[in-house]
Amino acid sequence: MEKEEKKAMEDRNFPVFIMDNDGEKYYILTVRGNGLWDKIWGWIAIESDLNTVAGAAFGHKGETPGLGAEFTGEKIYNDAGEYVSVAIVKGGTDPSNVHGVDGISGATVTCDGASIMIYDGIKLYEPYLNTIKKQLGNNKL
Repeated sequence: MEKEEKKAMEDRNFPVFIMDNDGEKYYILTVRGNGLWDKIWGWIAIESDLNTVAGAAFGHKGETPGLGAEFTGEKIYNDAGEYVSVAIVKGGTDPSNVHGVDGISGATVTCDGASIMIYDGIKLYEPYLNTIKKQLGNNKL
């Protein structure tokens, strides 16, 4: 993905990994962004409903460890079907907030950078996700 970032946006490739687990598909999207000290990157697994986060894993150079451990069950679309992504909330999030993940204490800039990375990164995949939704006959999640 580092090589892709150096290309013009219209020339970039965005890999999607599709995992089949006993008939249940998961779509794994790659995201990249900036933390406080250096680059951060990750993989966001979306369930077959194309809305629910199944999990996430992140890597980084020189950032706070532990990012990604709390991602599961959040929604990337609101009830109206609008893309809202998932935000990392420092200091915790209300358990009923299906769009928020508990942040890392002492890592405000990294959490903010990760939230932007996730929002922008998944947004790049929206044309692909919309194509899959149409194929499945589900235009609004």
